Amino acid sequence: MKMHWFAVAPLVALALGCSEPDSTVTRSTEDEQFEITLKAKKNHLKLGEALPILVTVESTTGQLITTTSDTIDFVANLGSVWPSRLVFTFVGRDDSVSTGVTTVYSEWVTFTLEQPAEGRQADLHALFRDLDTTLKIRIVEE
Repeated sequence: MKMHWFAVAPLVALALGCSEPDSTVTRSTEDEQFEITLKAKKNHLKLGEALPILVTVESTTGQLITTTSDTIDFVANLGSVWPSRLVFTFVGRDDSVSTGVTTVYSEWVTFTLEQPAEGRQADLHALFRDLDTTLKIRIVEE
């Protein structure tokens, strides 16, 4: 059976041209000691909708030696995120406090689409140390 280019071209264009943004992104710091994951149930929103996003920070080297406090700041275009900052502490092995977060910290933030931008996408940036983890959110019509 002979295939014609005009029968295959739309399938190739569909496969190459329209990719959906991921609903989960994971990035590591340059020193590969920490990993940040942003996970949403879906990757698209309508104007005025809110999207809960699970933010997870993991120490990839296990429990730290000393207790360390850190922050993740959030920056969004075409919307807002609440809270705009997460502050957390990893309890170190040398600390006398034996309870608390040792290797994995997770918390929810909410992104709300506020500006009409038909045919565009919103971005949520999680800024942690030398890392910018970006979750892309497709904007859909009403």
